This record gives sequence, C-alpha cells and structure tokens, in this order.
Amino acid sequence: QLVEVLLRCVWPAVDLEMYRAYTNAVLTSDVGFVHCDAEHDSHVTALFYPNPGWQPELAGETCFFDSEGEICLSVLPRCGRLVLFNATIPHVGRAPSRLVWGYRYTTALKFAPRGSDFLRTVRQPPVLPD
Repeated sequence: QLVEVLLRCVWPAVDLEMYRAYTNAVLTSDVGFVHCDAEHDSHVTALFYPNPGWQPELAGETCFFDSEGEICLSVLPRCGRLVLFNATIPHVGRAPSRLVWGYRYTTALKFAPRGSDFLRTVRQPPVLPD
C-alpha cells in the first residue's frame, strides 16, 4: 500500500495498477545487462532492496543510464530502500562484490495505467493447443 501511495504522489495524473512482482537474487558470479522494463512511457517500476547491513564495498548497485549511455545515477541496495522510476529508463543491477557470500536481492513491482490495452493483453488467459 505504501508503494501505491507514493506512486500517486509522484505520478498523480496516472492511475497505476501492478501487473507483475518478482524478486531477483544475484550472486557475485552473475552478470547483469542494461535494459528497460517497458516500452511505454506511462509504465513505472518500483525496486525494493531488502538487504540488511549492506555497505558500499559490497557493490551490487542499480545503475541508471542517460540518453548518451552514461551512468547518471547509482543506487546502493541498502536495506529498506525503495526506488521508483519510469520503466523506459535504461538500468542494470550489478553483481555484488566477492566480499558477499550470498545474494543481493531486489524485489521489483511493475505498474501500468489501469484499464490500458497493455494490461488487457497481459491478463489474457493462455491459449492451449488442441
């Protein structure tokens, strides 16, 4: 509910509805790729970081990129941190450093405008072969 309240504060003109939620678990040996979460400018992503005791030397940042492909913002995955952003912004979750003997977690919540064609498409039941 807190995320939905914050979304209404940041994007008051758009009634957003969550359509997907999942948790990423990233190890030191993993590789992240720069990507966008959506093609539609009206979509929003919320990233929550549940990593207790996280320190800068542990790395694992989420990096955001500008139109020139340069890092314009880097967010450490500190416990309790929440980042809301337009889902068309290129970003990447970096792997934690070798000092981490476990996972760097992020929980992603994806939102789209309520009643949008996109939501109707994602909610279509799968078509099973005969």
